[in-house]
Amino acid sequence: MDFVYLLVDLGSDWEDMSIFLTEDEAIETSIKRPKIRVEIFSKNGDFGYLPTYNYYKNGILCKLK
Repeated sequence: MDFVYLLVDLGSDWEDMSIFLTEDEAIETSIKRPKIRVEIFSKNGDFGYLPTYNYYKNGILCKLK
C-alpha cells in the first residue's frame, strides 16, 4: 500500500487515533467527523511512511505543500 491515513484529533491520546488503509475509509471518516483531520502518509521505499502534509477534512482534500 502506497498510503496510510491517520485520524488526528489534536490533544487526544494515542489510543484515540485511528489508522485507515484505504482512501475511501479516510474520506468517509472525515465526513462523519468534520472537525477532525485525517492525515495522509506515503510509503518511503522499504522503510515506513512519511507525512505528505496533506489531509482530508470534512471530505475535502487539503494540500499544505
